[in-house]
Amino acid sequence: MYRMEDNKDKDVDVNKDKDNKDTDNITITQAELDKKIQQAVITNSQNEKKKYEKELQRQKSLIGLDAQELLKAEKADLESQLTELQMTNLKYETIKVLSNKGLNTGFVDFVVGSDAETTQANIDKLDKLFKAEVLKEVTKRVSSTGTKNSNNSSSGAITKEQFRKMSIAEQTNLFNTDKELYIQLSK
Repeated sequence: MYRMEDNKDKDVDVNKDKDNKDTDNITITQAELDKKIQQAVITNSQNEKKKYEKELQRQKSLIGLDAQELLKAEKADLESQLTELQMTNLKYETIKVLSNKGLNTGFVDFVVGSDAETTQANIDKLDKLFKAEVLKEVTKRVSSTGTKNSNNSSSGAITKEQFRKMSIAEQTNLFNTDKELYIQLSK
């Protein structure tokens, strides 16, 4: 009869049967593998126990209710699950919209509202305010360094030499204000 205790000190090569071109072989002892499996089983058991206890508590709360009250309780439970699912879907859609607008998806918790319309209004507000603040900060930094006017000649025309000396922020500002000139100078 084969017992796992007999293999406690044997090495197990998890890449043994793979045609692996990398030299990264992971070798663990049977005892380590058993420990990892035991941890996974314990974690899974605890999760299942929590689910069972929650369901048991719900069932206990339903004891003694007549058919009408049972229906009301089930309806409330289903409505709660539906609301939770709708919020999850709304957050998922919000993440996609934030990403498409070039905003950090970490803002999702700040902009999610009670419904899609409120959330979209919050996203638009955030987008507008965020971009305004970025522009304000860029303008402040460009003007504080004095480089904005130092690259321009007195006539207001920008040469290719001056364009090459501009910072990325200045070039971006030029792109936003005079796209044709930017394209001409960047060639």
